[in-house]
Amino acid sequence: MKPESPEGNHREGNPGNEQSKCDTSRMASLLSQIQVDRIVQNTLDLVNIDSITGNTVAISEFYQSLLEAVGCRVERHELYPGNPTLVAEFGSPGQGRKLVFNGHMDVVPLPHTLAKIENGRLYGRGSCDMKGSLAAIVEVLRVLHDNKLQLNGQLMVIANSLHESPGGRGEDLTELTRRFNWQADAVVVMEGATTECTVAQMGSATFRIEVVREGEPSHQLHTPEGTPHPITVAAEMILALNRRNAELAEREIADIGTASYFVGSVHSGEFYNQMPNRAVMEGVRRYGPEERFEEIERELSEMVKQVADRHQVDIRLAIEKVRDGYRIDRDGPAVEALIEAIREVRGAEAPKVGKKLVTDAGIFVNAWGIPALCHGPDQTSAHGETEYVELRELEMTAQVYMTLIGKYVGWTGGDNDAAMQ
Repeated sequence: MKPESPEGNHREGNPGNEQSKCDTSRMASLLSQIQVDRIVQNTLDLVNIDSITGNTVAISEFYQSLLEAVGCRVERHELYPGNPTLVAEFGSPGQGRKLVFNGHMDVVPLPHTLAKIENGRLYGRGSCDMKGSLAAIVEVLRVLHDNKLQLNGQLMVIANSLHESPGGRGEDLTELTRRFNWQADAVVVMEGATTECTVAQMGSATFRIEVVREGEPSHQLHTPEGTPHPITVAAEMILALNRRNAELAEREIADIGTASYFVGSVHSGEFYNQMPNRAVMEGVRRYGPEERFEEIERELSEMVKQVADRHQVDIRLAIEKVRDGYRIDRDGPAVEALIEAIREVRGAEAPKVGKKLVTDAGIFVNAWGIPALCHGPDQTSAHGETEYVELRELEMTAQVYMTLIGKYVGWTGGDNDAAMQ
């Protein structure tokens, strides 16, 4: 696979790129060949491979074997040691559209009971977030491969490793898009939405603010008058964030709502009458798709400086980007194709929405300038104490992917006998 030049990377508007509609009977046949038992077994196998963010070598090797078994040409990029990124191509490059499916192989570092299947659900860490999606696209490619269909374009699967924060913040995917500008027309991030179509997402950054005074912790009565109280300073910092929140609440962001600061953790002191020498707060800043992390960093740095100068105390700020936000064309052909696919498979009219959650879609939009869509099984239990995926959700997810490929990329020829079996 050779990297493409940035010029002409986005080809959705090409008048010669309209794909012929796939034959209804052929599509019905292909959908009937999707075997949910295969998806379930592959999901179970993936879940049983430990892949906490930071070490995904074992799962990447297994997933690469699954991709190669269904006819993909796979390149393995280990841009960060122990965290491979897989790039698979399916079909031959040509003049048609290229559609990318993206999923992460890592999981959050939360304990979970052993994987099992019970009452129509597959339980296990990563089952819905998002190993089930990785298995679903493999099954779709298997059906296309077995039917020897000639795509009117090309498919890619990119499986990355450093997704789940705080261990990962999309570093490997960001580096991949920086080094390689593969030509593509749209991306489907295989999580983040099920019965709606995401057209915008907010950016997100985490912050840690530490108030530090000189000296050791001391008895309240033995602390010199005028000594800055870290808890008081931290409280003022929180009030400053609240005032900024009130300002942000006045500015509605189309499709999404409002930006915000949120403090989720505050710690200080060890004893009721001991003057602490530090206070720490941690939280998240969510910002609009038209803003960038550097603007948010400057804003918070100035707020911290004002409080620090007022109290003549040291306030240390650490702020890290999770992902920048994005916005795509609400009426683009990829958006319409996904909405049609959801309607036909799930019987739901998918609204076009903006979301505050963070996926890797923004990396593709901001790096490659192409529309990124989100679709996968219901993730209600993601990051929960008990994570599971409905088996029916796995099947419908694969059916949506197949239908989307037919509508957006299209195919010709193939083994008619195989298609009708």
